[in-house]
Amino acid sequence: MKLALRLVPQGLQERARPYTDRFQRSVREFEWTWTKAVIASLVLWFLAMTFVSYVPSWWLYYADQKLVWHKCPCVGSHHFKYLNLDIPNFWLFKARDVVAVILFSIPFGAFVVIPYHLQKLRRRLRSESESRPIGGYR
Repeated sequence: MKLALRLVPQGLQERARPYTDRFQRSVREFEWTWTKAVIASLVLWFLAMTFVSYVPSWWLYYADQKLVWHKCPCVGSHHFKYLNLDIPNFWLFKARDVVAVILFSIPFGAFVVIPYHLQKLRRRLRSESESRPIGGYR
């Protein structure tokens, strides 16, 4: 984190300070209730369904139908013409899948990493220990 702060210009840090202070205060003072948890889980579910399933699926249909990134230019042919591959179409077909994997992986990773870092930030802002008490009942 300190490296990231050194890379940001001093003027931008000063202009962003009120916003970062407000964000840190809201993270520090936030308390979960059942209502907040249910609403947050519903919003996260819709976001996850949108960014993890709908967007990559849309990209595959778009690349296949509009950009014509097929594996073989002879779509619908029952002959084994795929053995005589057109190399640019083959690589466009692979690029289509790589883009779909990226469109899936970034949101999926964000849904795992962002809550983890928010939890660590909250503990740090509240000056809580990272360790859990052991022994006895909690």
